Amino acid sequence: MRSFFIALFVIFGCVLVGGVAFVWSGIYNVGADVPHWKTTFLLLEAVRERSISVHSEGIEVPPLNNEGLVKTGFPHFHEMCRLCHGAPGYQKEEFAQGLYPNPPVLSSREVQRGNDDRALYWIVQNGLKMTGMPSFGKTHSEKQLWGIVAFVRRLPSLDPQTYKGMVETLLQVK
Repeated sequence: MRSFFIALFVIFGCVLVGGVAFVWSGIYNVGADVPHWKTTFLLLEAVRERSISVHSEGIEVPPLNNEGLVKTGFPHFHEMCRLCHGAPGYQKEEFAQGLYPNPPVLSSREVQRGNDDRALYWIVQNGLKMTGMPSFGKTHSEKQLWGIVAFVRRLPSLDPQTYKGMVETLLQVK
């Protein structure tokens, strides 16, 4: 039994020394213009998906087809989210094109079907570390956050002309 613990200690020590050597070597490129290694990407993706799933459990979703909620979310989406994620008739802003990982197109099938409403709310509320996605929970009310989610769910049905009409209406109100 004693030799088992010695072997375990030696293995742990080698992993620790190897990890320190890896970090100290600087071999891993943290530049945003170089993608993660596939293994790193898969690990980070698994951690992100499980974290969102676990932390969004128990969130109660209001009726997102409520037109008032969609109208509440639109100004916030247009002023903030559109810059990185784009919108119908609007490209992502120049700075967003250099983000890694690249901000997803929110009207895409991947986002619309790959995330339930609770997950989208949690992401908007809390942000995502090391992605450029900020947390809006400290600056927006629960109603505004749900409004953003409701509007994101509406995005696939909007064409550029409809979206621009909404922007014009928004500018007239200001």
